[in-house]
Amino acid sequence: RDKRALAAKGSLADVMCEQNELEGAQALYEAAVEGYEALYVGEDPSTLAAKGNLANVLEGLGDLAGGRALKEEVVEAQTARLGPNHAGTLLTKGNLAVVMQEEGDLPGARALYEEVIEAKTQQLGPRHPSTLDTKGNLGVLLHTMAEAAEQNSARAEAADLYRAAADAYEPKYGKDDVDVVQCRAKARELGA
Repeated sequence: RDKRALAAKGSLADVMCEQNELEGAQALYEAAVEGYEALYVGEDPSTLAAKGNLANVLEGLGDLAGGRALKEEVVEAQTARLGPNHAGTLLTKGNLAVVMQEEGDLPGARALYEEVIEAKTQQLGPRHPSTLDTKGNLGVLLHTMAEAAEQNSARAEAADLYRAAADAYEPKYGKDDVDVVQCRAKARELGA
């Protein structure tokens, strides 16, 4: 397994990604990872880069859990090899936060974004484009979290209104009245 041949597979996979041929790119990245692992002992930077690219392809194919697991593996290896605040480690951590957000792990994504922002601010400054990009990602996440909180508030309010209606109907029509039953069911469905 020649380093140049493995690099060529990675480059071809990059082109396939640009052309949205993700299945083909996946096969090439998997072959590159396998080749690098056979060629190098431990987590070589080339292996980690190929794994990170493979993780991105998995996410593009809808396998968020697979992409996340691979990115977590890469972050762990980069942290051990390069340090927790190395530019490559921070880039992968930021990408991991994105997939965590896509999976719905909003608190986990927030914590990771904040960790990356703190490290980038110390290393690059608060106005560096990379720091600002991550701050922008955190802003999107916080907006999503705010909308979810508003929805939860609206759900709770709707459940309260259904319960109030059922409580008002029940004395007059009885607990088995269709409106009473439907209002109580809706309140339960809203989970509040």
